[in-house]
Amino acid sequence: MTVARPIGSRAGSGLFLQSFLPSSAQLHVGEILFDPLNKHHDTIVAGILCGNEQTVTGSSEIPICKEPNYLCLTISLLAAVVLTTSAGTEISLATAGVLVAALTFIATARFVIKSKRQLFLSGLLALTALLPFLWLVSQPQEHFPDLIKGLYVLNLAIWLLFTSYITIIVFRSIMSAKRIRTNEIYGAIYVYLLIGIIFAEIFQFLLVWNPAAIYFDPGRFPEPLVIRNNSLLTRSTGDLLYYSFVTLGTVGYGDVTPASPAARSLSLIEAVIGIMCVATMIARFVSIQTNAEGRSFQPEHADAGRTGGIDPGLKESTDEKLE
Repeated sequence: MTVARPIGSRAGSGLFLQSFLPSSAQLHVGEILFDPLNKHHDTIVAGILCGNEQTVTGSSEIPICKEPNYLCLTISLLAAVVLTTSAGTEISLATAGVLVAALTFIATARFVIKSKRQLFLSGLLALTALLPFLWLVSQPQEHFPDLIKGLYVLNLAIWLLFTSYITIIVFRSIMSAKRIRTNEIYGAIYVYLLIGIIFAEIFQFLLVWNPAAIYFDPGRFPEPLVIRNNSLLTRSTGDLLYYSFVTLGTVGYGDVTPASPAARSLSLIEAVIGIMCVATMIARFVSIQTNAEGRSFQPEHADAGRTGGIDPGLKESTDEKLE
């Protein structure tokens, strides 16, 4: 006679979690979950809660529950954008927004990237992007005036590379999904936000070489930021994020306009990419969902075809009655 312990114990949790499994996997998982000395107990429980069938059916390699929550990542990145664009002349608020964005990118890399080498690369990019940024925020131009411009340009390049890398891995993860859930839809929104941030960094690059490439209405925007003893003028990250997302959404309020051929070309490219991104995501999601429904529908027809259009269980019961 088997006596089940309370839910708080391992055996009790085994009974509770085993009820969520298919019947084919219940016996094997029951043997593992009810073993109090099993070292994989906690990992298997995590796999059950994540819906990982490979974990619960006794694979030789026990995978860890590792899936990005794109809703949380999207909210975090959106909060970073709002903080940065609403900062104005408050450097501390803009810095907080950039730090939130960096932490969001790091969390994305942690949950999306599976290769240790790629994860190390993303961590290295994050570190080399954050440290010079924090040093530049402390305004060291009074002590190192000749170093500022080169370090500023290098830091912009690293940020652009880091953001593009995160965008590519998230985009590939979503486009290779086997089924479409709410999480994948939030992931598409996350990619859309990342595209706007990438073009904001590109526009900031452009202003390093030509500060007049984009016209900002003086009555609506503060004065440009001064770097390296008035020899380098640029706009704040919030101003450029505002222009980038206005262009990405093809809104165009008229308070910021491209004033050079390069700026006009980049603005045109961003507007086209914004439209194509939405169209591509919708088409891909429809294709994945259609294929998934087709795969789930085929076995039913295959069984019906082998039995002449009659359900196999019904056919066997009919044959038994006839005998």
